[in-house]
Amino acid sequence: MESGMKQMNRPVTIAYWLKSLWRYKVSYLFVLPSVVLFAVFMVVPLVRSFSYSLYDWDGITSPQFTGWENFEQLFRDEYFWNALKNNIIFTVLTTVFTCLFGFLFAVAIDRRLKGWAVFKFTYFIPVMISMTVVGVLFGKILEPSFGILNSLFGKLGLESLQLAWLGDPDLALYTIIGVTVWQYSGFTMLLFLAAIEEISPEIHDAATLDGVSGFKRMTQIMLPIVKRVVFMVIMLQIIFSFKVFDIVWVMTLGGPGSASEVLGTFLYKTAFRSEQFGYASSISVVMTLIIFTISLIYLYFSNLGRHEKE
Repeated sequence: MESGMKQMNRPVTIAYWLKSLWRYKVSYLFVLPSVVLFAVFMVVPLVRSFSYSLYDWDGITSPQFTGWENFEQLFRDEYFWNALKNNIIFTVLTTVFTCLFGFLFAVAIDRRLKGWAVFKFTYFIPVMISMTVVGVLFGKILEPSFGILNSLFGKLGLESLQLAWLGDPDLALYTIIGVTVWQYSGFTMLLFLAAIEEISPEIHDAATLDGVSGFKRMTQIMLPIVKRVVFMVIMLQIIFSFKVFDIVWVMTLGGPGSASEVLGTFLYKTAFRSEQFGYASSISVVMTLIIFTISLIYLYFSNLGRHEKE
């Protein structure tokens, strides 16, 4: 015991660190490829992006150092704040509804409702389809003049519901949110289902004997037991949603006007249409900081919950 305490209190010198490194050299060799890939494809681009954000650069001529000017301009840019607002709306609504529908689908499948096996497969099909393909598909379905949806409303005599789903500034963003929820509810369903199926059958048997109804069983038994998984899924959905680009770009290009502009499309237009690569890099830095902050919050609360459990 005393020898162990002495070893723990031993100062960590360079020689001690090198000795430990040599002792576990084989383990480090297995980790090395992942570390190299992470450094090449994550760390280096992040550092270069931050360095470019301090320059005025069109991608061709020599960059001119401007310091923090790009960030000062960014925080005065109304288009940036509009994109950030749309991004927050997209993130909140997409996260809420994908998690809500995913949890309800998972409960329905776990309770083995009639046709549950078919539903389990059907709900997950959209997740396997590329988001770009989904965007193109729904762009055709929601086309105002010849799209399937408006044509169906016309045949049913519901002309009042024939809307310019992607052409109306008040509807475009929410239409994209609806399509995204349709596609990714199956992903959250799969995660929730895996957690719910780990609940002991004895708990359900006890709830049945106590006469606990389906809704109370879901809210007072299932949800509290899988709350850590729920929190994890919510944080993952927030991070995924905040990085959205492809489905918005395919369906509306951020339009009409800037009604569905998000940070991803704003960054792309700034870099490749306006050729302001330094300014676009400042946008990417802000996005990275926001996502990094969200990740830290997730790690803090997940560790907090683990310590409380212990």
